[in-house]
Amino acid sequence: MIGIFIMAMLLMAALPLGQYWVNSNRQMQARGLMWEAVSQARAMALRNPSARRAGEPSAMLRLSNGQLEVVVPDNDTPLWSAVVRQDVTFKLVDGGGFADAGSMGASSNPALDCINFDSRGLRLPGAGGCSDSSGTLGHIAVGLANQDPLYVDML
Repeated sequence: MIGIFIMAMLLMAALPLGQYWVNSNRQMQARGLMWEAVSQARAMALRNPSARRAGEPSAMLRLSNGQLEVVVPDNDTPLWSAVVRQDVTFKLVDGGGFADAGSMGASSNPALDCINFDSRGLRLPGAGGCSDSSGTLGHIAVGLANQDPLYVDML
């Protein structure tokens, strides 16, 4: 009987740690997808399939209905896409970042909707109606549940 009690106590102690580990793993997976998405968008911009001039958007990374998509102007068909969990939050942030998950949730920083890159692979803040309107917001914060945010550089 004592053995069952000890096993039950150990199981109850392990459940919160297990949930924390699962959320941490999901958040790291979302950050990896965002890194890949930014890399794919910059690579597509450098290829410049629409023959755009420097300073004009030649590729866009967008978050639409739970999908990260890379598209080029005049073609709405994604050239690369990945499904992202619905409970992941992406926010634009400067180099200072957020102190913790609570400050990320309470911040007025814009949520990620899209990012444009020109034919040199440079980010174009504010192009194409994206919420990425400030050159100082050079990072994407990735949040999930009560996990401290992880960051992806947009360069």
